[in-house]
Amino acid sequence: MKYFYNVELFYDGQNYFGWQRQKDFKSIQGTVEAALEIISPTSQKIRTMGSSRTDTGVHSRANICFIQLQEDFTPSDLLEKLNSILPEDIRAKRCERTYSHYKVIYFAERKQYIYVFKNNNTPESSHYFHNIEEQLNIEKMKEAAKIFEGKHDFTNFCYKASKNSEKVREIFSCDIIEDQKIITENDCLNSYALVIEGSGFLKQMVRIIMGTLINVGFGKTTIEDIQESLSTTEFRKTGFIAPGAGLYLNRIDFIRDPFKGLKSKKKKNEATN
Repeated sequence: MKYFYNVELFYDGQNYFGWQRQKDFKSIQGTVEAALEIISPTSQKIRTMGSSRTDTGVHSRANICFIQLQEDFTPSDLLEKLNSILPEDIRAKRCERTYSHYKVIYFAERKQYIYVFKNNNTPESSHYFHNIEEQLNIEKMKEAAKIFEGKHDFTNFCYKASKNSEKVREIFSCDIIEDQKIITENDCLNSYALVIEGSGFLKQMVRIIMGTLINVGFGKTTIEDIQESLSTTEFRKTGFIAPGAGLYLNRIDFIRDPFKGLKSKKKKNEATN
Protein backbone atom coordinates (compact mmCIF):
# COMPACT_ATOMS: atom_id res chain seq x y z
CA MET A 1 0.00 0.00 0.00
CA LYS A 2 1.00 3.57 -0.63
CA TYR A 3 0.00 6.47 1.60
CA PHE A 4 0.15 10.13 0.66
CA TYR A 5 0.51 13.30 2.72
CA ASN A 6 0.94 17.05 2.26
CA VAL A 7 3.21 18.76 4.80
CA GLU A 8 3.79 22.49 5.19
CA LEU A 9 7.44 23.27 5.87
CA PHE A 10 9.03 26.33 7.45
CA TYR A 11 12.80 26.46 7.10
CA ASP A 12 15.84 28.63 7.57
CA GLY A 13 17.75 28.13 4.34
CA GLN A 14 21.17 29.41 5.40
CA ASN A 15 22.67 25.95 5.99
CA TYR A 16 21.27 24.33 2.85
CA PHE A 17 22.03 24.28 -0.86
CA GLY A 18 18.42 24.93 -1.75
CA TRP A 19 15.37 22.67 -1.78
CA GLN A 20 16.30 20.09 -4.38
CA ARG A 21 18.02 16.84 -3.41
CA GLN A 22 21.73 16.84 -4.32
CA LYS A 23 24.28 14.06 -4.20
CA ASP A 24 27.15 15.92 -2.52
CA PHE A 25 25.45 18.87 -0.81
CA LYS A 26 22.95 19.24 2.01
CA SER A 27 19.47 20.22 0.82
CA ILE A 28 16.03 20.62 2.39
CA GLN A 29 14.52 17.78 0.35
CA GLY A 30 17.41 15.45 1.14
CA THR A 31 17.15 16.22 4.86
CA VAL A 32 13.38 15.59 4.88
CA GLU A 33 13.81 12.29 3.02
CA ALA A 34 16.53 11.18 5.46
CA ALA A 35 14.11 11.85 8.34
CA LEU A 36 11.35 9.88 6.58
CA GLU A 37 13.69 6.90 6.14
CA ILE A 38 14.10 6.82 9.93
CA ILE A 39 10.38 7.28 10.56
CA SER A 40 9.31 4.65 8.03
CA PRO A 41 12.12 2.07 7.59
CA THR A 42 9.69 -0.40 5.96
CA SER A 43 8.94 2.00 3.08
CA GLN A 44 10.97 0.70 0.15
CA LYS A 45 10.19 3.76 -1.95
CA ILE A 46 9.88 7.19 -0.33
CA ARG A 47 8.93 9.99 -2.69
CA THR A 48 8.77 13.72 -1.99
CA MET A 49 8.00 16.75 -4.11
CA GLY A 50 8.06 20.42 -3.12
CA SER A 51 5.71 23.04 -4.50
CA SER A 52 8.71 25.40 -4.84
CA ARG A 53 12.37 24.62 -5.41
CA THR A 54 13.94 27.39 -3.39
CA ASP A 55 17.58 28.34 -4.01
CA THR A 56 20.64 28.14 -1.76
CA GLY A 57 20.20 30.24 1.37
CA VAL A 58 16.53 31.03 0.66
CA HIS A 59 14.00 30.68 3.48
CA SER A 60 10.45 29.33 3.49
CA ARG A 61 7.34 30.02 5.55
CA ALA A 62 4.98 28.13 3.25
CA ASN A 63 6.55 25.41 1.10
CA ILE A 64 4.26 22.39 0.71
CA CYS A 65 5.89 18.98 0.44
CA PHE A 66 4.01 16.03 -1.06
CA ILE A 67 5.11 12.76 0.57
CA GLN A 68 4.58 9.15 -0.50
CA LEU A 69 5.21 6.38 2.06
CA GLN A 70 4.41 2.69 2.31
CA GLU A 71 3.43 2.94 5.95
CA ASP A 72 0.24 4.42 7.37
CA PHE A 73 0.48 7.26 9.91
CA THR A 74 -2.12 9.61 11.25
CA PRO A 75 -1.26 13.16 10.12
CA SER A 76 -0.65 14.26 13.72
CA ASP A 77 1.66 11.30 14.34
CA LEU A 78 3.68 11.95 11.18
CA LEU A 79 3.94 15.65 12.08
CA GLU A 80 5.20 14.84 15.56
CA LYS A 81 7.72 12.28 14.31
CA LEU A 82 9.06 14.63 11.64
CA ASN A 83 9.65 17.44 14.11
CA SER A 84 11.34 15.08 16.55
CA ILE A 85 13.93 14.08 13.91
CA LEU A 86 14.31 17.11 11.65
CA PRO A 87 16.90 19.72 12.68
CA GLU A 88 15.58 22.85 14.40
CA ASP A 89 15.97 24.95 11.25
CA ILE A 90 13.32 22.85 9.43
CA ARG A 91 9.86 22.67 11.02
CA ALA A 92 6.77 20.82 9.81
CA LYS A 93 3.78 23.05 10.64
CA ARG A 94 0.79 21.20 9.14
CA CYS A 95 0.14 17.72 7.80
CA GLU A 96 -2.84 16.10 6.11
CA ARG A 97 -3.60 13.00 4.08
CA THR A 98 -3.94 13.54 0.36
CA TYR A 99 -4.33 11.43 -2.80
CA SER A 100 -1.74 9.95 -5.17
CA HIS A 101 -2.29 12.41 -8.00
CA TYR A 102 -2.26 15.62 -5.95
CA LYS A 103 -0.10 17.91 -8.14
CA VAL A 104 1.69 20.03 -5.59
CA ILE A 105 3.38 22.11 -8.31
CA TYR A 106 0.58 22.34 -10.88
CA PHE A 107 -2.12 23.19 -8.29
CA ALA A 108 -0.15 26.20 -6.98
CA GLU A 109 -1.83 29.16 -8.67
CA ARG A 110 -0.33 32.10 -6.76
CA LYS A 111 2.94 32.52 -4.86
CA GLN A 112 4.20 35.39 -2.75
CA TYR A 113 7.90 36.02 -2.22
CA ILE A 114 9.39 38.67 0.03
CA TYR A 115 12.92 40.02 -0.32
CA VAL A 116 14.08 41.86 2.81
CA PHE A 117 16.78 44.51 2.52
CA LYS A 118 18.23 47.43 4.45
CA ASN A 119 19.88 50.65 3.33
CA ASN A 120 22.30 51.38 6.16
CA ASN A 121 25.60 53.11 5.40
CA THR A 122 27.48 50.90 7.85
CA PRO A 123 28.66 47.35 7.10
CA GLU A 124 25.98 44.87 8.19
CA SER A 125 25.91 41.21 7.22
CA SER A 126 23.07 38.77 7.87
CA HIS A 127 21.67 35.45 6.69
CA TYR A 128 18.18 37.01 6.82
CA PHE A 129 18.41 40.29 4.89
CA HIS A 130 20.64 42.07 2.39
CA ASN A 131 22.16 45.39 3.40
CA ILE A 132 23.08 47.97 0.75
CA GLU A 133 25.46 50.62 2.08
CA GLU A 134 25.25 53.04 -0.87
CA GLN A 135 22.24 55.38 -0.71
CA LEU A 136 19.25 54.11 -2.72
CA ASN A 137 16.52 56.14 -4.41
CA ILE A 138 13.63 54.21 -2.85
CA GLU A 139 10.94 56.26 -4.59
CA LYS A 140 12.38 55.44 -8.01
CA MET A 141 12.59 51.75 -7.01
CA LYS A 142 8.90 51.82 -6.04
CA GLU A 143 8.04 53.25 -9.44
CA ALA A 144 10.15 50.70 -11.28
CA ALA A 145 8.68 47.74 -9.34
CA LYS A 146 5.24 48.38 -10.84
CA ILE A 147 6.64 47.83 -14.37
CA PHE A 148 6.91 44.10 -13.63
CA GLU A 149 3.18 43.74 -13.00
CA GLY A 150 1.16 41.99 -15.70
CA LYS A 151 1.98 39.15 -18.08
CA HIS A 152 5.48 39.26 -19.56
CA ASP A 153 8.18 37.10 -21.08
CA PHE A 154 10.82 37.01 -18.33
CA THR A 155 13.65 35.61 -20.48
CA ASN A 156 15.91 38.44 -19.31
CA PHE A 157 15.01 37.89 -15.66
CA CYS A 158 15.86 34.23 -15.15
CA TYR A 159 19.04 32.18 -14.85
CA LYS A 160 19.95 29.53 -17.42
CA ALA A 161 16.41 28.52 -18.35
CA SER A 162 16.29 25.85 -21.05
CA LYS A 163 15.87 27.22 -24.55
CA ASN A 164 12.40 25.80 -25.21
CA SER A 165 10.90 26.29 -21.72
CA GLU A 166 7.93 28.59 -21.18
CA LYS A 167 9.16 31.92 -19.81
CA VAL A 168 5.90 33.87 -19.73
CA ARG A 169 4.67 34.54 -16.21
CA GLU A 170 2.00 36.80 -14.75
CA ILE A 171 2.91 39.10 -11.88
CA PHE A 172 -0.18 40.15 -9.91
CA SER A 173 1.55 42.71 -7.68
CA CYS A 174 5.08 43.99 -7.19
CA ASP A 175 5.83 46.59 -4.51
CA ILE A 176 8.68 48.03 -2.51
CA ILE A 177 7.45 48.35 1.08
CA GLU A 178 9.02 50.64 3.68
CA ASP A 179 9.01 49.68 7.38
CA GLN A 180 7.77 46.20 6.50
CA LYS A 181 6.22 44.16 9.32
CA ILE A 182 5.71 40.85 7.50
CA ILE A 183 9.08 39.28 8.33
CA THR A 184 9.66 40.33 11.93
CA GLU A 185 12.23 37.84 13.21
CA ASN A 186 16.04 38.04 13.00
CA ASP A 187 16.26 41.85 13.02
CA CYS A 188 14.11 42.20 9.90
CA LEU A 189 11.33 44.31 11.44
CA ASN A 190 10.93 47.80 9.90
CA SER A 191 13.36 47.12 7.06
CA TYR A 192 12.52 47.50 3.38
CA ALA A 193 11.02 44.64 1.37
CA LEU A 194 10.18 43.72 -2.18
CA VAL A 195 6.80 41.97 -1.99
CA ILE A 196 5.97 40.18 -5.22
CA GLU A 197 3.07 37.86 -6.08
CA GLY A 198 2.75 35.90 -9.29
CA SER A 199 1.44 32.82 -11.03
CA GLY A 200 4.91 31.29 -10.83
CA PHE A 201 8.57 32.20 -10.97
CA LEU A 202 11.53 31.11 -13.05
CA LYS A 203 14.94 30.17 -11.63
CA GLN A 204 16.34 33.08 -9.59
CA MET A 205 13.74 35.40 -11.13
CA VAL A 206 12.86 37.24 -7.91
CA ARG A 207 16.54 37.74 -7.05
CA ILE A 208 17.26 39.16 -10.53
CA ILE A 209 14.24 41.50 -10.25
CA MET A 210 15.59 42.60 -6.86
CA GLY A 211 19.06 43.17 -8.35
CA THR A 212 17.47 45.21 -11.12
CA LEU A 213 15.58 47.36 -8.64
CA ILE A 214 18.75 47.95 -6.63
CA ASN A 215 20.44 49.13 -9.83
CA VAL A 216 17.48 51.47 -10.36
CA GLY A 217 18.08 52.78 -6.84
CA PHE A 218 21.74 53.41 -7.77
CA GLY A 219 20.76 55.17 -11.01
CA LYS A 220 22.45 52.47 -13.13
CA THR A 221 19.22 51.13 -14.65
CA THR A 222 16.22 53.10 -15.89
CA ILE A 223 12.54 52.24 -16.16
CA GLU A 224 13.00 52.34 -19.94
CA ASP A 225 15.74 49.71 -19.63
CA ILE A 226 13.34 47.41 -17.77
CA GLN A 227 10.57 47.95 -20.31
CA GLU A 228 12.96 47.10 -23.14
CA SER A 229 14.16 43.94 -21.36
CA LEU A 230 10.56 42.78 -20.89
CA SER A 231 9.69 43.41 -24.54
CA THR A 232 12.42 41.25 -26.11
CA THR A 233 13.98 37.83 -25.78
CA GLU A 234 17.34 39.21 -26.91
CA PHE A 235 19.82 39.54 -24.09
CA ARG A 236 19.30 42.74 -22.12
CA LYS A 237 20.99 42.77 -18.71
CA THR A 238 19.42 45.20 -16.24
CA GLY A 239 20.52 43.83 -12.88
CA PHE A 240 22.35 41.14 -10.96
CA ILE A 241 21.36 38.13 -8.86
CA ALA A 242 20.76 39.51 -5.37
CA PRO A 243 22.01 37.30 -2.49
CA GLY A 244 19.67 34.48 -1.47
CA ALA A 245 19.78 35.39 2.22
CA GLY A 246 17.12 38.09 1.95
CA LEU A 247 14.54 35.98 0.13
CA TYR A 248 11.53 34.29 1.74
CA LEU A 249 8.82 32.12 0.17
CA ASN A 250 5.98 33.58 2.21
CA ARG A 251 2.70 32.17 0.86
CA ILE A 252 1.27 29.80 -1.73
CA ASP A 253 -2.38 29.74 -2.79
CA PHE A 254 -3.67 26.51 -4.37
CA ILE A 255 -6.57 25.76 -6.67
CA ARG A 256 -7.16 22.66 -4.50
CA ASP A 257 -6.56 22.99 -0.77
CA PRO A 258 -3.59 20.74 0.16
CA PHE A 259 -4.98 20.37 3.70
CA LYS A 260 -8.59 19.56 2.91
CA GLY A 261 -7.84 15.88 3.53
CA LEU A 262 -9.59 12.79 2.22
CA LYS A 263 -13.14 11.63 2.79
CA SER A 264 -13.56 7.98 3.67
CA LYS A 265 -15.56 5.83 1.25
CA LYS A 266 -18.29 5.60 3.87
CA LYS A 267 -18.59 9.38 4.07
CA LYS A 268 -18.57 9.68 0.28
CA ASN A 269 -21.45 7.17 0.04
CA GLU A 270 -23.38 9.01 2.74
CA ALA A 271 -22.90 12.28 0.87
CA THR A 272 -24.42 10.84 -2.31
CA ASN A 273 -27.47 9.24 -0.60
